[in-house]
Amino acid sequence: MVIHNLDSFTEDLDEMVMELQAIDSINMKLLDARDRLHTVSEDTLELFVSGILTHSFNTVDETAETIFSNNIETWKSIGNSEFIELAGNCFSGKRLMVKFQEGLEAEKNELSDLFLKTVLYADHPTKTTREIATTLLHSATFCSHIKKQHDFYLRGMEQGVKVLRKQTDNCKRLMNVTDEELSQFGWNERF
Repeated sequence: MVIHNLDSFTEDLDEMVMELQAIDSINMKLLDARDRLHTVSEDTLELFVSGILTHSFNTVDETAETIFSNNIETWKSIGNSEFIELAGNCFSGKRLMVKFQEGLEAEKNELSDLFLKTVLYADHPTKTTREIATTLLHSATFCSHIKKQHDFYLRGMEQGVKVLRKQTDNCKRLMNVTDEELSQFGWNERF
């Protein structure tokens, strides 16, 4: 249950990071091209605008961590102190990544609010995707949020998923658990 929980979380985080990298790639491209947006395709501008309004809703199952962390009998039954320490480190890393996700979501909410105030609810609402992108990319506040997502949240989550993957793989190795065995364990809580 512990390894399955950590492995599932890490897989979900890895998928989230890949989605963020795709959005970030567009954001950085447009940030660099903000003075020549007339050369950027309409499709790219639409991806940019939809990326601003994209939010992630993730559930985090803490059952395994609670059982693992609060029950000395569980530790005794495992009987592998190296695994217990490593799993504890994994749960710490998982909590840190959840905080990163929450912080990133708060940043995305700021961007969405800025989008609504600057573009939709302004005295003269912008009409086209190109106008929206131009307005946003010439806002210092908007650009600082984009840079913070890139420099802090995305980079931190990229590093975090690497560390969690390595630690989770070590947990599997220590307990002689294969990916095939994990896939047969219970239902997959992703939906």
